[in-house]
Amino acid sequence: MALLSALACQTYASGLATAGWIEKAVLLPQNISLHAKLDTGARTSSINAPDPDYFERDGKQWVRFRVTNKDIESVMIEAPIVRESNIKRHFGEKQTRPVIRLQICIGDVLKTVEVNLVDRSGLNYQLLVGRNFLKDSYLVHSGSTYTLSPDCDD
Repeated sequence: MALLSALACQTYASGLATAGWIEKAVLLPQNISLHAKLDTGARTSSINAPDPDYFERDGKQWVRFRVTNKDIESVMIEAPIVRESNIKRHFGEKQTRPVIRLQICIGDVLKTVEVNLVDRSGLNYQLLVGRNFLKDSYLVHSGSTYTLSPDCDD
């Protein structure tokens, strides 16, 4: 029985490409490349938004924030807030964060996923990619980095 279970897991796993724990990601349609940490322990994805500007458009709450990559390329992102998320942080601390939808390309996978906004300025990677993107797309190899090149059509 254990052998059958192991074979079933191996068969499922073999159908997915492997990504490293750090990969290049492209946000579309802004077409900005970011170094992203792929985190199987995070349910949702997060992006660095240290100084978000909240405003109303057509009766809905929106947010605008600037994303600057390591090459000092910068874009302004504006998006409607789709919901607020309660994030449980280390030591049981909870934080409420706004959530937007972004198109993210990693390798040849392009998905529109919910991304929560948080100040990640003190962290190494502006984009944390969680299971909401990774599920049914990639297996993450914790010993590898930069195994894929973004290759998604706009």
